[in-house]
Amino acid sequence: METEKMAMQSEKSLRLLSRVLCTLLALLVLLSALGVFLYNRLNRTGEGAVPIVASQPPQLSPTAPPPTPDPFAAALDTGKDYYETGELQEVPIYEQKQINRFIISILVVIQNGSLETENPQTDMMFIVSYSQIRQQFTVVSLMRDTLVPMGDRGWKRLNSAYAYGGMGMLINTLNDTFGLDIQNYVYTGTEELGKLADLVGGVPMELTEEEAAYINAACGSSLSAGQNQLTGEQALLHLGNRTSGGTGDFGRVTRQLTMIRNMFQYLKDSNDSSQMRSFFATIFKSLRTNLDFETLAGIGYEMCMADALTMQTIRFPFDESYTETSMDGAFALIPEIEKNRILLMQALYSKE
Repeated sequence: METEKMAMQSEKSLRLLSRVLCTLLALLVLLSALGVFLYNRLNRTGEGAVPIVASQPPQLSPTAPPPTPDPFAAALDTGKDYYETGELQEVPIYEQKQINRFIISILVVIQNGSLETENPQTDMMFIVSYSQIRQQFTVVSLMRDTLVPMGDRGWKRLNSAYAYGGMGMLINTLNDTFGLDIQNYVYTGTEELGKLADLVGGVPMELTEEEAAYINAACGSSLSAGQNQLTGEQALLHLGNRTSGGTGDFGRVTRQLTMIRNMFQYLKDSNDSSQMRSFFATIFKSLRTNLDFETLAGIGYEMCMADALTMQTIRFPFDESYTETSMDGAFALIPEIEKNRILLMQALYSKE
């Protein structure tokens, strides 16, 4: 009798435990669904994502040789803007085998103006690579006036790829020309970038007298030479500065990379976890990407938690690997394709 009673109690306990587990499971599912719903409502990740397709990419390299360098190109005004125009026709991203499973490379593109309005003027383009083994970010700033092969279109400026075929065309061009494995992208606007800078209290930057005067003249501020904490508006003006120092786009890219290094160190040194959470929450609402939330959150988490996190910044094309020229009356660069391919492999993947 006692044995039967114990068996009945055991059966009741199992039924109770089963109901509790089922309830917890249902609650977990509901919370997950609610989290996904709220996440999708509060950010743009995945919004209109460019698909990745498995078919082989078309041959982007044209049969025509690269343009002949213009011996008078060095005298051109490097501050002159040149953009391809036309209706943007999005093409898919062609699948590439990952070169190193511990390294992810992402293309980051920043258009002029707000993300609310589509603008093919993509002046700022970066390859951002993260190595889990080395705990290192590599940021490669792509000079917009670099000429690259684009199939039947011939040799065009790199930033023209977006105007022709969106993120897909830009990623396919880089992968096909330089042997890369980029599959993911992050796309945002300069307005959103300025808001992020304001969110963390500005960007630390050391300015020359000429750089400070440039920003002051544009927005009526009173910055001086030396260390400054730039607001979002001031930071964007500094990022777009092509006149100070007379170095054109070379100077502008140098300023961009310096600001990225400063911002990275500033966030890394910050001990305010609530500020970091607000920063990453705002990032998720301020971009379009085909990265999933888990990957984005994972990168953000590693940035916050890694003890020995480092960063290296690089300008592309590399030094002594290009020729200055002109195209359509504006400044352009003819890169040595094979030399730049090898140097990119070394920088991003530590391989020949």
